[in-house]
Order: sequence, then C-alpha cells, then structure tokens
Amino acid sequence: MYELEPAALRPGSTIKFIAPSSLLRDVEISTGIRFLQKQGFKVVFSPSITHASPTSFFTTGDYLRKQELENAFKSDDVDAIIALRGGAGAIDLLSIIDYDVIKDHPKIFVGYSDLTLLQLAFLKKAHLVSFQGPMFIDLLEKDNSILTYNWDTLLKVVKDGEMLELKNPAETKWAKTVIEGKAKGTIIGGNMSMVSLIANTEFMPSTQNALLFLEDSDVPSWMVDNILTSLVIRGIFNEASGVFFGEFPHEAIDRMMSAFNPTSYLLEDLSVDAFVTSSISDVIIDILTKKIKKPSFIDFSCCHGRYITTVPIGIQAELDAESSVKMLEKAVD
Repeated sequence: MYELEPAALRPGSTIKFIAPSSLLRDVEISTGIRFLQKQGFKVVFSPSITHASPTSFFTTGDYLRKQELENAFKSDDVDAIIALRGGAGAIDLLSIIDYDVIKDHPKIFVGYSDLTLLQLAFLKKAHLVSFQGPMFIDLLEKDNSILTYNWDTLLKVVKDGEMLELKNPAETKWAKTVIEGKAKGTIIGGNMSMVSLIANTEFMPSTQNALLFLEDSDVPSWMVDNILTSLVIRGIFNEASGVFFGEFPHEAIDRMMSAFNPTSYLLEDLSVDAFVTSSISDVIIDILTKKIKKPSFIDFSCCHGRYITTVPIGIQAELDAESSVKMLEKAVD
C-alpha cells in the first residue's frame, strides 16, 4: 500500500479545528486555545463549530461539513487539522468527499471515535496517513499530567517525527497479553463500531498483513461480542498479522458513579470493574483465542481512555504481544 505522509508540524504552525461530527455544548473554548498558544501554535476554527443541526447529532448539514473539511485541506494557511470531537455524522460525508483534494493537499489529520470513518477512507481513497489522537474536547482534561502526556505524545509523532514504541504510560495499568508473539504490518483500524460499519466496503482499507487496532466506548459486552463476531464472519481478521485492542470505558457509568459520595469506592469497583470492564475483556479474550488466533494484546491506553497514546493509521509497525507496538517508519515527512 502506498502511503502519503503529511508534512510535520513546525514552530508557529497553524492548527485548524473542524467539526465533521458532533458539536460541543456549553464549553469554554478559550482554555484549549491558550494551551496550544503557549506551545507556539496558531489556532483557528471552522465556522460550523457553533452550529447545531436540527437532529442535534452533529453541527450542520452534510455539504457544509464536507466543504469545511476540503477547505481546511486546500488552505495554504493550515498546517494540521484536528477534529472538535467525535460522536456522529462523519459517515454522511464518505460518499461526497472529493478525495483528490485530500491526496493533492496532504495534511496532518487527528481524531478518533466517529472520525475513524474519515481516517480509513482517507487511507483507502487518498493513501493519507492520519492519527488517532487527542481532539479539541481532550484539551478540557483537568488533570494536567494527563493533558501533557496526551499532547506531548501527539507532538512527538507529528512534530518531532519520532518513531515511538507505542505503549501504556507508567502511570496507568499495564496492557495484557492474550496470544504471545510478534507481528509486522500496517496499522489499520480505530473505533470498533465504526470499522464494523464500513467493513468490506469501498471505504475500508485492505487488512492483508495489517496490525488491526480496535477500541470503543459505552458498548455493552453482548454488543462487543456481536460486532467482533460479525467482523470475524466477514473475514476482516483472516489476513491480518496481529491485533491490539484499546480500552472500552463506559463514560455513562463513570458519570453516574461520580454522583455518589467518594466513600462509595467499593460500589464503584463492583459496578464498573466486575460487571462491565471485566466482562468485555472476557469477551475479547474469548474471541481472540478461539476465532482470531493472532499475536495480540488488550487494554492499550488510547482514544476514549483518559490517557491517549497517539496511533498513526497507515504506517508500518511491529506488534509485540507483551504490550507494545513499535513504529518502523516516521508518520510525517
């Protein structure tokens, strides 16, 4: 697969935030702007970030979001494009985007969740390497150490051009080996639900010799089983060389538990760990060991988790099932 690597960020580069998916409500954006300006970047926003469509799922109509996306790529004044947030709506753009615009004006494109759809289509249709990494919504992280880790890791990849060993930070839990071994291939994937929507369509890159990467949030264990089994049936894992899974947090449950008195830590452990997190891990491990049978690990810190380790989509890497993925090439030019 031919890869088109975007130009690296430079000191003083302009980052444009666009809203191809859902909107942010009642958020003070100045905090995020100041954070990036302190790092020496210029910040601009697409007009639609203040809009709300009649459905309330996303910001504005399909063609305006398509136009803002393409204009961001075409603009000589924009060096990197980062999504406002995920949510819903990106799938409506897949069949109307002019992918020649993306191919002729390659730029850093960062997002995760719903943005997985665009990133996989960019790789398939325009050969563009993109990045599962922190979005504008993640600038609202209140823990400064987590915020710094998330954005420093992104900048090491897209600004400094480092070939990182992608692994969980020491401050969080260890990833867990499922099937031992090592494997090389192209990193393909992102949000599991989004991958399942376009698997075996014209917008899904080939998974031959791929390192498949999947994560999700607010998905019950029975649905994880259904989606993964569906991907198995459709042959998505057949020619892959390795697999790694991110975290599967349940933000709705976390919000509910935050309403309890802090002394209810035992209730939190029982509700979240025993009945949600563990059951999802059990489902993934069962499918990996019985149906996929590739070198693999789970619980990689990324995307919907609070620690967001940037994952370049479309580059060559080596998976070590002990818990890491080593980049074998730079992701920027």
